[in-house]
Amino acid sequence: MFKQVLTMLFLFLFLPLTGLGGDYKVEPIGEMAASPIADSVRGVIDTKGLRVIDSQGKTVCEIWLRKEIPGGAEEVPGAVFSKIGEGALAGVINFPGNAGDFRGQGLKAGWYTIRYGMILQDGNHLGVSPTRDFFVLCPVAEDRDPEKKLSFEEMMKMSRNASGTGHPSCWSLVPATDEKGLPHIVKNEHEHVVVEFMLPIKGGALAAGLIVVGKTEG
Repeated sequence: MFKQVLTMLFLFLFLPLTGLGGDYKVEPIGEMAASPIADSVRGVIDTKGLRVIDSQGKTVCEIWLRKEIPGGAEEVPGAVFSKIGEGALAGVINFPGNAGDFRGQGLKAGWYTIRYGMILQDGNHLGVSPTRDFFVLCPVAEDRDPEKKLSFEEMMKMSRNASGTGHPSCWSLVPATDEKGLPHIVKNEHEHVVVEFMLPIKGGALAAGLIVVGKTEG
């Protein structure tokens, strides 16, 4: 009996950080290897990142957040993370293989910068997401100034160059289901795969979830 208890305890302690994410898991990784990221951007990025792995053991994406994400001026109705400040650089992401964003648009494998954006509140975007918060992906070749907060128009234009379509590449950012044990993976009621982690905001940190697999039904 004692041996069985020890075995169960060992398995519990060394289970992957999967949360309720089924066969997906997230694991810590070190500094970015050789990449096309500008040195100016690399200089503000944390040396520790996260890797999301699917049920087949393949890497979905690798994420490195900024050491300290610039804050915004005020809270915005309908947005959870507006303390970040729209247009601020939040990190970088690498997709080893082709991916799909929250709109269902295809995205080529490669490296992208991550900026914070808020969806417009108009008839074209009703029901797309429960919150206005998104990470907007931009081409690393174009996004080289980490201190500049892009205007909405600048960010949308740059992100359209990443997606190669008439729409920016947006990835839904949602509140974390549980702040304990981060980072971890969960699946929401729509079967979206969400990686949850702490966003290092100036003056504190916020628990957030990024939908890395799944698209809107709106």
